[in-house]
Amino acid sequence: MRVLMLSHMYPNAVSPLAGIFVRQQAVALARLGVEINVVAPVPWVPSFMVRRGKWGEYPLVPFVEQPDGFPIFHPRVLEFPRSLFFEFYPQTYTHGIRRVFTEQIARGVDIIHAHVAHPDGAAALNFGLQFNIPVVVTIHGQDFAYTLKRSRICAESVRATLKRASAVILVSEKLKSHYGLETWADQLKKYRIIYNGVDLQDVVRSSQKASRRILLTVGFLRPDKGHAVVLKALPELVREFPDLEYRIVGDGSERVKLEALTEELGLGRHVVFLGSLPHHEAMNEMSKCDIFILPSWNEAFGIVYLEAMAHGKPIIGTLGEGISELLAKEGIGRAVPAKDVLAIKKAIRGLFANPDQAKEMGARGKDLVTRRFTWESNAQQTLKVYEEIIHR
Repeated sequence: MRVLMLSHMYPNAVSPLAGIFVRQQAVALARLGVEINVVAPVPWVPSFMVRRGKWGEYPLVPFVEQPDGFPIFHPRVLEFPRSLFFEFYPQTYTHGIRRVFTEQIARGVDIIHAHVAHPDGAAALNFGLQFNIPVVVTIHGQDFAYTLKRSRICAESVRATLKRASAVILVSEKLKSHYGLETWADQLKKYRIIYNGVDLQDVVRSSQKASRRILLTVGFLRPDKGHAVVLKALPELVREFPDLEYRIVGDGSERVKLEALTEELGLGRHVVFLGSLPHHEAMNEMSKCDIFILPSWNEAFGIVYLEAMAHGKPIIGTLGEGISELLAKEGIGRAVPAKDVLAIKKAIRGLFANPDQAKEMGARGKDLVTRRFTWESNAQQTLKVYEEIIHR
């Protein structure tokens, strides 16, 4: 089976950690014998911007590379900083990827698989309809949480893409129930829930026991990730647990504000901002923590939760978000209301005060990941979707 995968999120030399989950799925599918070719567009950059800021680095991304044994093409597409004119990206993507897409289709393609509906899915459908190739679209969350609300044009693009796709994969139950699909989506039977996975080879087996109680968050520093809410819960907790240390992996627009809040709350000795780390270093931090906390909202199903589970860590997440589907049902951690400082304080206190219970939660999470949430499992389910479409 030959699959042409389209994803602007796919990692590259400029953004090596972006969309790492798309790469992991592609690698897992290739291991199952699927012939994968990836088209991962990057922004076109005019010559006067070369080597100026992050965008100035994109010309250094090669047009084609093969780090995992299958080709990854990086055609240039017209984008704008701060996602200006985002409504029209399906058109600019279609134009930018046309040559590589038509060349690959000429060699034979059974399935086109796009990650996110807008712009990737909408662009993929332009070729799928033209060449009579079925298109699968995976929704990771941003289509529903952000793109649907961005503008009328964006909302219409998402809905039209899902309507015309041969199959739609959702990465959590929340995406099927929370956004009212039954009120506007057609043919609900074509919607499949396939959770993302974790690579068990990334698990760091550390025998080193930290000398402090470690609370860890891994994620971009954005308001909706909930770092500020955690910080506000800590002043009372550090008096109860003087050895508590909150370690934050990630960078982003909120860093200056979060550092200022840390000082304002008198938490300078208890909070460590580690910045953006290579994946293996982030996993090393994961191996040493006692509790993983990410009380974010607008979260479909963050892979970082699965990585924490794979390391045997109890989790604190947010009610109503993707991870809450597992927290209560499987007994692997605590789900708290969004932005609720008191609830977060109670959850942290409860886990630190009951280490045996926390350890049991972590063990259940590790067992659950091993049984149900590997990339091998994800690839097997995705391959089944491909086969069902082809044999209709």
